[in-house]
Amino acid sequence: MNASKLKNIIIINDYARVEGGAAKVAISSALGLALAGYKVSYVFAVGPASNDLIHPNIQLIDLKQYDLLDNPSRKDAAIRGVWNSQSYKVIKQYLNNISPYDTVVHIHTWVKSLSISAVAAVVNSKIPNVLTLHDYFSVCPNGGLYDYQKESICHKKPMSLDCVTTNCDARSYSHKLWRVIRQLAYKRAGFKNGIKNFISVSDYSESILKPLLPSTALFWRVGNPIDIKKASPTTPGNSRYYTYVGRLSAEKGALLLAKVKSITPDRLRFIGKGEVEEELMELLPEAEFLGWVDSTQISKYLYDTRALLFTSRSYETQGLVVLEAAAVGVPAVVASQTSATDYVTHNKSGLLFSTGNSASLDDQLALLECDDTVNRLGAQAYDDFWKKPPTLENHVKELVICYSDILNQHTDCFK
Repeated sequence: MNASKLKNIIIINDYARVEGGAAKVAISSALGLALAGYKVSYVFAVGPASNDLIHPNIQLIDLKQYDLLDNPSRKDAAIRGVWNSQSYKVIKQYLNNISPYDTVVHIHTWVKSLSISAVAAVVNSKIPNVLTLHDYFSVCPNGGLYDYQKESICHKKPMSLDCVTTNCDARSYSHKLWRVIRQLAYKRAGFKNGIKNFISVSDYSESILKPLLPSTALFWRVGNPIDIKKASPTTPGNSRYYTYVGRLSAEKGALLLAKVKSITPDRLRFIGKGEVEEELMELLPEAEFLGWVDSTQISKYLYDTRALLFTSRSYETQGLVVLEAAAVGVPAVVASQTSATDYVTHNKSGLLFSTGNSASLDDQLALLECDDTVNRLGAQAYDDFWKKPPTLENHVKELVICYSDILNQHTDCFK
C-alpha cells in the first residue's frame, strides 16, 4: 500500500496541553501531520487544548475528564485509574464509524486519565494501531522499572511474585498494590495480544523493553521531534554555568549535585520544580533556581551553559534535553544507565558518569573546567546533531512510513 492511501490518523493521549514530554510529542505530531495534509482526530481526556491543536485538519474529541491527581474524589480516581468505562464507551462508539483501510490509531499515553480501557477500545475496533513507548508502563506497574524506596534501577521481572511483594512505590505499598491491580487490568484489555506495533524512541529504551514485550511485537523507530532552528553554535567554554533541566526529584538524580566538589554551588543552575526542590535550596543556597520556564527561555539559558547535567538514576526513554543542548553546541554530562547515552559518545561529544555515583560525576565535571575540552565536546555534539536533525518535518516523514507499513500489514491479513 502506498503512503497516499493513508488519509486519517487518530491520536489518543491523556492530555491536549503540554504536560510533560509525551504530550508535547503527541501535540507536535498532530500539528505536523495536519500541516502535511492528513486528517487528524485528537482524542483526549484532560484539556484545555493547546493552541497548536487549532487547525482545520484537526478534530478535537474532548472526553472532559479529570487528571487522576486532580479528581476531587479519591475513590472515583482509584476506580477510573484502573478502568475508565466512559473512555471505553466514547472511544469505542467513535471508532465504530471509522474505516480500517485508510486509518491508523496512534496511542501515546493513557495512565493519567484515560486508563487502559482506551487501549481496549482501540484493540476491539480492529483498526490498525501503534503505541509509542514513552515510558515503561506497558510492562512495569510503576512505569519506570525503578525502585523508589531504594532509589535504584529495578531488575526484578515485572509482575513476578518478587515484584508484587516488593514495596518499590514512591508513596506506599498500598499504592503499589493498586498499581498491580491496574497492571492486571491490562490483561483484561488484551493489551499484550491486541497491540503488536510499537514505536520506540531510543535504542537504549528498546533494548530494555523488547525482552519484556511479546516476541511477536514489531518495532518502529520514530525520533521525537525537536522544534529548534539551526543557528551558529555557542562557545560553551565562555560560560561558567552548569545547567540541570527537569523535574527536581530523587529519581532524576538532582541531589547528586549537592555532593560535587569540583565546581562551586553558585555555578549550578536548576530549571524545573519537584519534591526535592526545598532540600536542594537548603543544601545549595547559592545555586540558581528558575522553576519551569518556556522553551524560548530554556534555549536562551542553554546558550549560556557550559554543560548540561543529565543525572537521572532511572533508565528514562530518551532524554530530549540532551539533544536540545547539542543543537546549540553544548555538551552533556550523562548518567551511564540512561537512554540519553544514545546521543553521547564519551569524551567525544560529551561525558558519561556512573549512574548514582557522585564521585564519578565530580570527576567528569572536573574535566569540563578546561575550556578547550568543553569547546571540543560541544562542537562535536553540534555536528552530530545537525547531521540528521530530529525536526518536525523528519518526524512526520518517519511517522507516515510507519503508518503505511502498518496499513500494509492490515491489508495483507484480508487477502
